Amino acid sequence: MNEGREGCRLVVPDGSLKEVIHRLLADAHCAVSYPGGDRSYRGIIANKRLFAPPFDVVRRMRPWDSPKVVARGLAELAFTAQDLIAEAGVEDQVVVLDRYPLSRGGYGSTKLVLAVPENSPIQSVTDLMPEHEVATEYPSFARRWLDGKRVSPDIIHVHGSLEAFHGLADAIFENTETGLSLKVGGWRIVEQALESQTCLITYPAALENKVQANIIAEFRLLLNAVIAARTKVLVKCNVAARNCSDVCRILPSADEPTRSDLSKSGGFALEAVVEESAVERLIPELKAAGATAIVVVPISLFVR
Repeated sequence: MNEGREGCRLVVPDGSLKEVIHRLLADAHCAVSYPGGDRSYRGIIANKRLFAPPFDVVRRMRPWDSPKVVARGLAELAFTAQDLIAEAGVEDQVVVLDRYPLSRGGYGSTKLVLAVPENSPIQSVTDLMPEHEVATEYPSFARRWLDGKRVSPDIIHVHGSLEAFHGLADAIFENTETGLSLKVGGWRIVEQALESQTCLITYPAALENKVQANIIAEFRLLLNAVIAARTKVLVKCNVAARNCSDVCRILPSADEPTRSDLSKSGGFALEAVVEESAVERLIPELKAAGATAIVVVPISLFVR
């Protein structure tokens, strides 16, 4: 049904991933707006070069559902998460293009774990018996994973707030970022089944279509440039010629620092992209080495 298509259809997530993905898209100059209001599930993407009409219409849906939509060829691009692909059971039908350090709880990744009450005699997944009950939002993946461990507990499909099943289920198969809420709720992690990150997916045939493949490549470039820039800043400073070598040795950069002649003093202006985490150390070192007029500037996109 995709033969002859000259564009890519994009699915963006509703729910807890909505805000982080919409911010990512906006920062990548692909902002999505909803002319019909926030309750609308059809939006318009601003980047008409990559998403020319009618492909500028964006569909918003639960990231639980988008893996199956992409696997069926009903959209060329979608944001979801690895745990949701696993639950959909379409790992072999979609291609994970990129993973992003953006979790539903913030920044990073989540882990799908088997947990039991703190005082449970269950110490290992192999201790699970057919009479045990495991509550989860991931019944399909949980069954496959547990089958692989050669155990067959009863799977109870629930819809969130699994910590509340303390005393009601023998174990939970739950997604957690830090494990803190599980610990506070009286749960003990027994084993990790999967580490999950937010990801961008497509289906294999889209990568074989030249037009779609080019759009996908450029879209990925913009998104990855945003992600790369979020941990970096641009450091600028002036330096006398006699101190230039010392300052350049201190100043890390993606490549070499950019050097420009100062018009009057005979010195140089230096610029370098550095990790933001290094700034606290760099500033006093640069000053001690003779740098002046030190400025730290945030950057929005970074392509190496």
